[in-house]
Amino acid sequence: MTSSGGSNSAAQGGTSGTAATTSGNGGTEAVSSAAGSSGIGGTAAGGTAPVSCPSLPTTPIAASNIIQFNDNGAWNWFQDERVVVDQTANKFVIGSVASGGLRNGNIEAVIYDIATGSKQQFTLGVGDIDDRNAPAFVVRPDGKYAAAWAIRHQNCYSYSSVFDGATWSEAAKFDWTSLGCPWDGATGNQKIIYANPWYLAAENKIYSAVRSINVTPNFLVSSDGGQTYTYFGQLIAPPLTGIVSGYYKYWGNGSDRIDFVGTDAHPRDADNSLWHGYLKGGKLYDSKDKLVDDNAADKNAQQLDQFTTAVATGTTIGNVQLRHLWNHDLVRYPDGSISVLAQGRVDGSNADDPDMRLFYARFDGSTWKTTYLAKAGRKLLSEEQDFTGLGALHPDNPNIIFISTNVDPRDDTTALSRHEIFEGVTCDHGASWKWASLTQDSTLDNLRPVVPKWDASHTLLLWLKGRYNSGQNYSLAVVGTTTGL
Repeated sequence: MTSSGGSNSAAQGGTSGTAATTSGNGGTEAVSSAAGSSGIGGTAAGGTAPVSCPSLPTTPIAASNIIQFNDNGAWNWFQDERVVVDQTANKFVIGSVASGGLRNGNIEAVIYDIATGSKQQFTLGVGDIDDRNAPAFVVRPDGKYAAAWAIRHQNCYSYSSVFDGATWSEAAKFDWTSLGCPWDGATGNQKIIYANPWYLAAENKIYSAVRSINVTPNFLVSSDGGQTYTYFGQLIAPPLTGIVSGYYKYWGNGSDRIDFVGTDAHPRDADNSLWHGYLKGGKLYDSKDKLVDDNAADKNAQQLDQFTTAVATGTTIGNVQLRHLWNHDLVRYPDGSISVLAQGRVDGSNADDPDMRLFYARFDGSTWKTTYLAKAGRKLLSEEQDFTGLGALHPDNPNIIFISTNVDPRDDTTALSRHEIFEGVTCDHGASWKWASLTQDSTLDNLRPVVPKWDASHTLLLWLKGRYNSGQNYSLAVVGTTTGL
């Protein structure tokens, strides 16, 4: 199986972008790019072994090497994997939600053929315009694609569909009504949001994490390849703080385990820490394999503070004390190490427009350690104090990360007119980072980077380019670049 939760060794090769020139008509759109000296990532020793000290690109990505995968689309960052690589068929599957025009609110999947550069665009469903409605995908062992999504607080359904190579099936619905949907919350009756499907080969099942019962994370499970789902169990118990009982990122190893890193609440409602645990064999454990819940397949869930404190609020990172933490990305690597990208407010900064900083956390098998990364810049939206450009881990190389910021991380001082994408590399297991600019002098913002799992010698880096006014109002394109082709 090729999925975002595979088990390949970590390394990323190549120093140039993709080379492809195609043209077409009808459902095929023209894409043009050419190999050059700029790109992302370092070169693996021998092309296969993990990179101990990756090299940084010396120039930004050439405009000709940036591919537009969707001219109108965005995603939130609490549904994974929004992008998957089908290594067998040599394709990318990319999910997003359109804003404005005839496609307003369309929940879309783009299937991109790597060899030809052609792409097919499909509408999986239609909802109220909201980037939180973006779908997430699994590449099944039989080569079909399974999609899962929810339409934020619009109804009590989780949706699923399967692509057979030609068409997506009619969306199936899991109805949460019998489990109490809608649930009372601080902002009224709350319903369903997010989907995070992960395939576990040991059980031949797909587990999808959904914010649902009492506004907490719960799992659905599918035994038919993601066509339909049944209820599995509640991951974390309330209480509800503010509008939700925390935000969660997930990572599956494709075999037998799904890791999570969660917060206590929204960072404007609570002084969050970051907590880590994992699901395996129907049970829940903390970072050090201590059993927390011997039956995850029920609604008798444990409190979040029963798991491991990955990063405590008030921790000093880079000579600043950070509070109100929020999670960006999570990967558990084949060597057992776990990495997290996150952010926090500098203690004492303006609560309405806080001084946001990005940081990295790594679990080496015994302890969690943190490293300061960069200033995130001031808030992205007037009504959201904690929205930043975000960051992405490289799932095939623990020594490479990507961030979006409008303050240059090379000096942590120079203000930029737009959010740009930067690549960071480490030679000491994340204790320190060096930076290179991948986009430069942009006239539009570059936000929310994503890197799906591929293999040891290829990288696909995607991000959103354009204007982001809110989760319900944006003018963004899904763009990206590849290396190793």
